[in-house]
Amino acid sequence: MKVVTPHYYKDFKCIAGACTDTCCAGWDVDVDRESYRYYKTVKGEFGKRLKSVMVPSQDGECTFTLKEDGRCPFLNDDNLCDLYIELGEDKLCETCAEFPRFINDYGSIREIGIAPSCKTAGELMLSYQNELTFDVKDEPDITIRPNDIDAFTYMQLGQARAVAYEIMSDRSVSIYDRMALYLEYTRQIQKHLDNERDELIINVVKKFCKADYRDGLIERLHQQYSGRKGTQLISGIRHFYDDFKGMEVINTDWNVHVNRVRDVLDGLKDDEKLTELIDTYHRQCRECAHEYEQLAMYYIYRYMLDAVNDYDVLLKSKNAIIGIIAVDVIAAADYAAGLNVDFTMRVDIAHLYSRQFEHSYYNFEVYRDYFGRKRCYSYRFLMKALMSLY
Repeated sequence: MKVVTPHYYKDFKCIAGACTDTCCAGWDVDVDRESYRYYKTVKGEFGKRLKSVMVPSQDGECTFTLKEDGRCPFLNDDNLCDLYIELGEDKLCETCAEFPRFINDYGSIREIGIAPSCKTAGELMLSYQNELTFDVKDEPDITIRPNDIDAFTYMQLGQARAVAYEIMSDRSVSIYDRMALYLEYTRQIQKHLDNERDELIINVVKKFCKADYRDGLIERLHQQYSGRKGTQLISGIRHFYDDFKGMEVINTDWNVHVNRVRDVLDGLKDDEKLTELIDTYHRQCRECAHEYEQLAMYYIYRYMLDAVNDYDVLLKSKNAIIGIIAVDVIAAADYAAGLNVDFTMRVDIAHLYSRQFEHSYYNFEVYRDYFGRKRCYSYRFLMKALMSLY
């Protein structure tokens, strides 16, 4: 098997008890079958402690019962893991051993990365200055698992993703125009997926390889979608921060930022004022464009190729566009409220959004549904936001 990782991945190291927002609190700990079977065999006092917090599930796995404050029952007062200390690193369940890593397998290719939901990973990602590249190495000891993905569609989407990287890394174009290109790129690809004409994806790829085509397209998109009327964008973007029934809040700091955004947006009279707010913030924070490029590359790497499973590549680009606009507006609102939106805070905002969106199964599924049917997450609204606000 070939293993692919972002170039900065090799520099990641968990800082354990020194972390300011431990990954061992705020969400359920799902334990895989193999680990569950082993934990049931542990003897002595620690074995009793394990058995007292394991809640079996119908699929042969289990979860740990969290403490009243939402902390894992094995997270001690020093923010260290008693299970790790007692049994060793190799006895951690998959959830704990992998986080904040993610693993995507595509036949003989395994892609591994890290998510900004971990502050240490976020710092590494957002501070990376070079154009992102990927390291590939052979791992003969990893067993290739069978899969039922369509090989032809996989190849088509793989070529499409390579050009998506190229689009997002073109620093001669503003990051917001790059995001608009990516959104339109996936819209055109989606048409062929919907029509079951995967062989035509390559024609879209070839068009977007050409810089002159992309330049002309940006100009046409600006002509079509620029312009601000009333409070359409304000009201639409405000929905990015709506609560919904059963919504999980992984870290209550999320609510602090969201309430501030709502207050700021509610105080704006029209879309022009929102644009002024964002412009003012961007003049103060010139690093935003570079950081958003790295976030966009993360979204493309982690999610775009997964369209081989659900045939919804447009949804993957929406994930990226919405995520970046959401954290940008939070940062701008924080700045407007007089806070010092430095690198540490920007990493924190990205990590809070990632936890809310990516690390709650329930939240993720609700957002997935919203992204597909709500007007504020439509292609047209997102394109108008990119063309008008930036």
